[in-house]
Amino acid sequence: MSNHLPLETIVEDTLVPHQAFNSATSRLNQCFTYSTSKREPICLAIVGESRTGKSRLLEEFIDKHPMSRDEDGMNIPILKVTAPSKPTVKSLAEIMLEAMLDELPGTGSEAQKTRRLARLMKECGTLMIVIDEFQHFVDKASDRVIHDAADWLKSLVDGTRCVLVVAGLPSSVGILTQNEQFKGRFYAPVHMPRFDWAIDKHRDEFIAILGAFHESMSRYFNLPQLDNSEMAFRCYCGTGGLIGYLTKFLRQVVWNAIDSNKQAITLADFAIAQEQAIYQEENCTDIVNPFSRSFRPFPNEILLTQAHSIGKAVELPPKPRQRGPRSSKRMSSRDALSAS
Repeated sequence: MSNHLPLETIVEDTLVPHQAFNSATSRLNQCFTYSTSKREPICLAIVGESRTGKSRLLEEFIDKHPMSRDEDGMNIPILKVTAPSKPTVKSLAEIMLEAMLDELPGTGSEAQKTRRLARLMKECGTLMIVIDEFQHFVDKASDRVIHDAADWLKSLVDGTRCVLVVAGLPSSVGILTQNEQFKGRFYAPVHMPRFDWAIDKHRDEFIAILGAFHESMSRYFNLPQLDNSEMAFRCYCGTGGLIGYLTKFLRQVVWNAIDSNKQAITLADFAIAQEQAIYQEENCTDIVNPFSRSFRPFPNEILLTQAHSIGKAVELPPKPRQRGPRSSKRMSSRDALSAS
């Protein structure tokens, strides 16, 4: 086991598209394909809990449309950024300019940056804007949409006629419902759900995914059959049906085996990896590790409820809202774009 490089990435290198993944990919392909034939900008939201595969979906799609250079210059078909915390017009313009390989993204006024960004997008043949972590457009303290940034983004999309794809937590939908102009531009959102063991189709897909991971891992290790009913349920209870957690957990299993120079991976090894990879609240001492010998791998309401709580944020008491007038300050992004 001296050659660690291929082993370290066997989990990440195993792409296991499922129905939600395939459906979302199809919608993205459709938006991209017809991006130049529409009369108004196409806008699409991809929503789901954390670790449901949204970022992996975007990575796989963008990899099929990479930036390149030819005799006419750079081609950047997709501009992809991650929304900063509490985005402003300034911060959004700068990270987008940086993604467009602008040499001085911090230079100029907001209007100048907007014009420069629009010009670069036109010169580089940009057809789609992708914004991950779109829930950052909601101020957590006040639970209000950051309208300045949202309105600027809408004007940018209108001015460049690019497809807009946003991805984020389910709270992202609130941004669309609170901003009338955004709401009218977006198609029905694409949902990336966590797998639910109680739903036959979800359970079958989750087991099939485990089968794909087992096929990859069993080339290098002797391990329990991941897609048999009992082991699959243990994996579900240990990861909450979240594809991101499943990947992280199996990656930890592989790393531990590599570091221990082991080819045989036992149930006890899975138990150790689960405790290392999956965060649990410190007060959840009554939850039995699903890979321990004392765990009974038979579905019941208590186990399914515990599994469904994995990955969910702890709800804090709501803060009192501070109501105030909506800021009247607006950047003339529409004027900036029309002047570009």
